[in-house]
Amino acid sequence: MSNIKTYTVKASWFNDAEVTLKVDHDLLTPDLATEINTFWSNADSRLAAENENVVRVVIRMFGARAIALAMEQGGWDFSNSSPAAGLRTAQEVIDDFGEGWPKAEELGISVIQVAADSVGFDDVELEVAA
Repeated sequence: MSNIKTYTVKASWFNDAEVTLKVDHDLLTPDLATEINTFWSNADSRLAAENENVVRVVIRMFGARAIALAMEQGGWDFSNSSPAAGLRTAQEVIDDFGEGWPKAEELGISVIQVAADSVGFDDVELEVAA
């Protein structure tokens, strides 16, 4: 029996940006999640924010980075129709992180849907500086 669950990570502060992730909990174990979380600074504060659930911490970290990358690249709005496409998108997010993450197929996270705009003309205002 597979141990795969679907999660949505949202950034409601900006046009309800969100990413939906498929997570294989047989791959993303607490041990792997701990390794990833502790690689980055502020590990304890992230754990506290997710009630000491390190797997949720890593899913949330990954989702936040996926949304940020989507915005950096001008916005993404798509659904991945195949598991291979979901892993390719996940690997793109991991590659953008640089260090501290295993390959997507070892992490067990794939991106199945993204809706995240970048800042556009109508999202900003122009003011004269004093």
